[in-house]
Amino acid sequence: MRKAVSLIIDRNKNIAIAYEGTSIPSRTMFVEYGGMDPYINAIVSAGMGINPVGDVAAGQALITGAGYTMGGDGIYTKDGKSLSMNVIVRNDTIEYVRSLNEIIEELRNAGIDATSQPITGAAWSASEPLGNYEAGWTWDTCGSINEPWRSMNFLSTDFIQPIGTRASFNNQRWNTDGAKAYSAIVSQIGVLPLGDPTIPDLVVKAYKYIWDETPVIPLVQAEKLVPFDTTYWTNWPTAENNYNHPATWWESTHQIILNLHKAGS
Repeated sequence: MRKAVSLIIDRNKNIAIAYEGTSIPSRTMFVEYGGMDPYINAIVSAGMGINPVGDVAAGQALITGAGYTMGGDGIYTKDGKSLSMNVIVRNDTIEYVRSLNEIIEELRNAGIDATSQPITGAAWSASEPLGNYEAGWTWDTCGSINEPWRSMNFLSTDFIQPIGTRASFNNQRWNTDGAKAYSAIVSQIGVLPLGDPTIPDLVVKAYKYIWDETPVIPLVQAEKLVPFDTTYWTNWPTAENNYNHPATWWESTHQIILNLHKAGS
């Protein structure tokens, strides 16, 4: 059923509506930084890259194959129960809510009684890490920048906790036989040196379990517009003046601030 949801979602449409055309679709669970190209390209070459165009018919075929039938209200049912999914999302920024709202519309049009539940950061902390949710729009595989282990390790069975007990990672509670095989491969990657030539093949081998079981559904790249104004302050980082990357992340913005010069001085 998770595979059906992934197939139904049209990532190009999500970008056009929720991101107003400013981003690109995700091909894998990884961020599209240049340093991640060897791993992303290996996954795509192995036939596990996500099609940015939704395939509603294929998704619906999986749903009917699971025994559901379309009701007169346009929603699938089985044994008298509607096929429903409540998706929690943090309401910190309009980006998250808009993206999910568009996805909810696609899922409902395809026959799933999907609903969006925007919640505060505090409510999120009381829901997602504890496993008290059906589905969530989130960034749980965010982490890797130039190597794959950081993001892949978030789904390791090493972090499994029962529902109701706070988990540090693997909030999805992915704990199948496939998840355990995946985790063993990720552990191998974790002890290899950065850039080891065997890593891309190991990534592909591990990613097959994600592709088959779909514990997470990659959507789009969360592109951010970071404007700089040189009216009063100069020496902002650029591609040429790259003493720091231009993105104002929490951990590095102070480095930018401390390198600014008063305009005209």
